[in-house]
Amino acid sequence: MMDERYLRAVRDALVRHQQWLLRDPAGKGRRANLSFYELGGLGLNRVNLSGAKLTGASLARARLVGTLLSKADLYGADLSKADLTGAQLQGADLRGARVDGARLQNANLQGADLRRGMVLDAGEFRAAGNSDGTTTFVGCSLSKAILTDCRMAQCDFSGSDLSGVDFSGSDLSGAILIGADLTGATMRKTTLDGVLMCGARLNDELRTALERHGVDVDGTGLTTTAARMSELIAEHQIWVDKLGKGGDRIQLQRIDLRGYNFANQLLCGAVMRFCGLRGADFSGAKLMMADLSYSDLRDADFTSADLSGCNLEGANLAGAKLWRAKFRKVDLSGDGSRLWPTSFAKARLNGADLRDASLAGVVLRGTDLTAIKTSFATLKGADLSAARGWQPFEAPA
Repeated sequence: MMDERYLRAVRDALVRHQQWLLRDPAGKGRRANLSFYELGGLGLNRVNLSGAKLTGASLARARLVGTLLSKADLYGADLSKADLTGAQLQGADLRGARVDGARLQNANLQGADLRRGMVLDAGEFRAAGNSDGTTTFVGCSLSKAILTDCRMAQCDFSGSDLSGVDFSGSDLSGAILIGADLTGATMRKTTLDGVLMCGARLNDELRTALERHGVDVDGTGLTTTAARMSELIAEHQIWVDKLGKGGDRIQLQRIDLRGYNFANQLLCGAVMRFCGLRGADFSGAKLMMADLSYSDLRDADFTSADLSGCNLEGANLAGAKLWRAKFRKVDLSGDGSRLWPTSFAKARLNGADLRDASLAGVVLRGTDLTAIKTSFATLKGADLSAARGWQPFEAPA
């Protein structure tokens, strides 16, 4: 927790910054330099921080609704889970920033720099952003944001809501849009060389336009390991049998395994995040505590699979077969005091077959349940309060 002296220093820097912006009184103001400061959780709604220096600062969970951050230096900063709704970030430097899980609906990032950028350690100071220099907006809400004329090469937007975003004139070379919602997005004169878009949600008009320009929206650039997958599975099964003291755990990211047959395999604790798994066969597979988050699982077959404690956050499961699949909580403590649920948070289950399966106790926060196929027990006891696309049945008067 910040002490009073620390907060006073932050407040004084903000006051002098306002004077610097207004040049009033002349010569008294000073550009705010809050580089490497811990500002997490602070309420800075609608504060004018234009041009402020915030290199490596931590602004995680900060409240920045409507805040003016145009031309601000946010190089290597941490803005994860911050609320930047309606914020003005024109020309801001966000290289190497971590913005995962942030809210940026209607934000303006025109001309911002979202490329890679690594902050070198400066003695006792360490940047709060991504240590590897990547810029990440994973799982963000960016609906109707303005991202025109931005430099976003290799930026990671996996699983983000980019519906209605204007990308016109931006450079998205090598950007990662796996599992992102791009419905209604505008991409006029946008550079898309090497962009990864498998599992992205597109309307027909945008899909046609992208395919006309040679973009394979289902698997562009993903590495394939299908030829040696059986070897990886064998090593993983040893890892499970020996409780992690032998073999090798499956830990894959951005791998193309479309249509692969995993039927009846022991895959407990396996990690296959951001992967292309469209049409894969997981029927009868044991996937307890596995991580398939943000993967493209459209039309995948999970019939009778055990997905207890599995992480499917942000995954695209449109049309998937989940008939008789198990979604039980996993008892991590052995005495029932710590139960780990299956998570479909922010996943898309449009048209999925969930007959003879139960969603009771499953995390359904932001889950799209449009047109799912159910039986009597599917929704019994399920918490649907934060789910989307599902309408309760109302008996006629």
